[in-house]
Amino acid sequence: MNGRTRLLRRGSVALVALSALGGGTEAAGQEGGGAQAATVLTLREALNRATKFNASYRQALEQLELQSHPRRQWWASFLPTVDLYYSTGYNVDRRPSYVGLDGTPVQNPEPQTIRRSSSVHQAQLRFTVLDGGQRFHNLRTTRAQVRQSRVAAQRQLNTTLADIQRRYQAAQQAQAQLAVEEALLADRQVEFGEQRKRFELLAIERSALLGAQLDLEGQSLAVRTARGELDKALLALRTAIGDPGLGALEIEPQPPAPFDPSTLDLAELVSWARRQSPGVVTAEAEVEVQRANLNSQKAWRWPSVSLNSTIGGSTNGEDRTELFGFDTDVDRFRIDANVGLSFSVPIADVLPIFDGFQKSYDVASASVTLRNAEADLRQTMLQLEEIVRSRFVDLETAWANVQQQRKAHEVAAERLALVREQYLLATVSIDALRTAIREEATARRNAVDRRFGFATALLALNEEIGIVAQEAGVAPPAGGK
Repeated sequence: MNGRTRLLRRGSVALVALSALGGGTEAAGQEGGGAQAATVLTLREALNRATKFNASYRQALEQLELQSHPRRQWWASFLPTVDLYYSTGYNVDRRPSYVGLDGTPVQNPEPQTIRRSSSVHQAQLRFTVLDGGQRFHNLRTTRAQVRQSRVAAQRQLNTTLADIQRRYQAAQQAQAQLAVEEALLADRQVEFGEQRKRFELLAIERSALLGAQLDLEGQSLAVRTARGELDKALLALRTAIGDPGLGALEIEPQPPAPFDPSTLDLAELVSWARRQSPGVVTAEAEVEVQRANLNSQKAWRWPSVSLNSTIGGSTNGEDRTELFGFDTDVDRFRIDANVGLSFSVPIADVLPIFDGFQKSYDVASASVTLRNAEADLRQTMLQLEEIVRSRFVDLETAWANVQQQRKAHEVAAERLALVREQYLLATVSIDALRTAIREEATARRNAVDRRFGFATALLALNEEIGIVAQEAGVAPPAGGK
């Protein structure tokens, strides 16, 4: 099993710990008799809902669907252009006077009014037989631009899913912190009950009892704060998913399981990132665009040949007889038809002086742009390798922190048990006991933070490589035609 396959397998275990392939399950909220049922979302279900409702994700999908249109436009450039023209009119002509031979106006004793109507219909056809190969140069540019646009949309999809997963993990962390605070509250309640019994037996002073009560009140406040953070995290997750029909929701309580990053092949991860990373693919597509543009500028322009044809007719009649008329009887209307063939030779390609050396400048400019794009690609690949290796170092550090914090928690728990026994034997003071309690609580909280710190580092690595959807088990879109 290679390193990338292990990454996919490990990531799926870590980030979709308890999720099934089906939809979210319904869990009845029992806080009140008529409480609304809450939808329990796994990570995979949250991402699947986001693919249907998240605005940024849907917009990226719409961009992917547009990628078929540029190619259609290129194929359409081989078809003739047809224009249809139609007009109609009504004319009234009454002349009460006229101009005599000597230029003097003369009144017409019997003026007449002439009313007539007309209609004109015409069709024009333009067809480019040869265009000097420009359409084929445009095809190469179009292909590169389509790939560039597709990669940009896929990058947006990857970023959106990473944001949803990050919010889901934040909600999971808030839920885990709440569980820790509630467990600590239960411990403080037990300790306060024991201290109250010892006070009733006159074994301790009232100040010690008040100290235990103060710890209990402080822990109750911590629980309320943690519950508020969880509520806010769930609201943020619901908003990011974007499903208007999603009401109250809960998430899977199982935290992501850390694993040893040494099982991954870093060199293969870097190689995979170079092939699949959205940033690299975008830079490669830009190089293709600029190379196609350079080839188009350097290409020899063959003679251009175009065909133009016009056919149409008009009819005239008395009064309104031809108003809005369209008579198909060719014997009744005048026909105008012409066919023209134009032929042009690009002399400027042979003698650049005739275009003010514009073509030479365009070629030089396209060459510079291509070299800049290639330099950007090399820099992007170097930066990508640095980022992937840095993300991997972060993952190794997070794994070491998880192990170290686990040991620290074990030590803090063992020390608290010993100090509690010594306190019962009256060999240590209440202050020492309270210090041990605080240290154990801190170690327990830090253990949760370290565990989710590993999940955050893993997600950052997956996002940079561009495999967030694959890691979470969400099928990626087709990516356009």
